Amino acid sequence: MIEAPLTTVSGALRHVRTAESGLAGLGITGRVGGSGGLDLLMPGDELVFRLRAVGVPVRVATRVARVDAAELVSELVAGPLAELRHEAVLAEAGPRTLLTDSVRWRLPLGALGRAADVLLLRGLVLRVLAARAAAVRRTAESWASRPVVVATAVVHNGLLLAQQREFPDEVAGKWELPGGRVEPGERETDAVVRECKEELDIQVRPGRRIAPDVPLPSGKLLRTYAAELADPEAVPRAVEHRAVRWVGAAEVAELDWLPADRVLVPALLRQLGAE
Repeated sequence: MIEAPLTTVSGALRHVRTAESGLAGLGITGRVGGSGGLDLLMPGDELVFRLRAVGVPVRVATRVARVDAAELVSELVAGPLAELRHEAVLAEAGPRTLLTDSVRWRLPLGALGRAADVLLLRGLVLRVLAARAAAVRRTAESWASRPVVVATAVVHNGLLLAQQREFPDEVAGKWELPGGRVEPGERETDAVVRECKEELDIQVRPGRRIAPDVPLPSGKLLRTYAAELADPEAVPRAVEHRAVRWVGAAEVAELDWLPADRVLVPALLRQLGAE
């Protein structure tokens, strides 16, 4: 049980440094892929670990098969095991989050493999899961007090609303979701409404959180909400941005997103019914 919201725990769960630090104390070294400078796991990223079993160096590589706000699944791609699948599932428990880790594996070599499983592997797996859960807890609970920036996935007629940055120069031309800082004392959903009005001159009805929280280099936490147009006939306009457009599922992955928004692409595709 972790003292942080589900979306915050989800972000911590997929954080590269969480995965690496959870194993370092067990003498296991790792090289973990991560997304665009934000060190967050994305589908297709590989996790490569090296350990010693009975004095013999062993290399195991897994690949992230699925990640969303409530689940992370990785599967074996290389190593001495015949099968390895790890599933981490999150569930809301009031203001806290329950993390359930499960690992399924199969060793080759028949009876010899089963003996090695009982004598060596089961204990190692339990130690790895305990260390990893502790690392996720530390990260998530440290993030829970960060200031929040909201992002808004406005979907209408199967299309997603995106806006193109005009400034500063280093990000001009890149795309992002509408949103911005939550002011002191302001509810996050009220910030969603306010930011969409300020940036796009539209009224929206905010819905649920749809993606893992993303830690930003500024020390803030990006939290993403679904929303719909309050007036289906409203036409968004670029008040503070270079351009605004509606994009379909086929275009979402192709846009030149800001790094933090690119991490959200799998969740955005699910909102559009494309996953």
